[in-house]
Order: sequence, then C-alpha cells, then structure tokens
Amino acid sequence: MEKEKTTFRLDAAARRKAYEGLYQIDIKPNDAVNMFMHYIATFGELPFKPNIPNKETLETFKKTDEDQDLTHHNRVSDI
Repeated sequence: MEKEKTTFRLDAAARRKAYEGLYQIDIKPNDAVNMFMHYIATFGELPFKPNIPNKETLETFKKTDEDQDLTHHNRVSDI
C-alpha cells in the first residue's frame, strides 16, 4: 500500500487528550488516522454518528443560557 504524507490542523487540547487515550490502548495516532480513513473508504460513512444540533436546538440552548422562555415546576407530575 502506497503511503502519502499529509498535514492536518487539530484543536491542540483535543489532540493532547486523544493522543493520551490512544497511547493508553497502545495505538499510534498515525494508525488511528489510517483506521479512520480506511473505515470511511470501505463503508462510505463515519465510524460514529455525528451529533450536530440543528438550528432549533441551538436557539433553545442560547435561550436557556440567557434564562429566557424557561418554565419552572415543583413536581415532575406538573410537567
């Protein structure tokens, strides 16, 4: 199999945490990236289901962060 050198820009904190996790399970980061790429090449999809919030969910998150449109209940049965 022919190898090709490539460069990626990664979030520094995420990279550090990921590398720590990979080393704990004895997988080199390069091998992990190759496994990821091979999976996509073989199955035509990511090896996990992305969890990307839609517009409505993002708006709800923003409103709750700003304490807007909140309802308060004293008991679960009131919901």
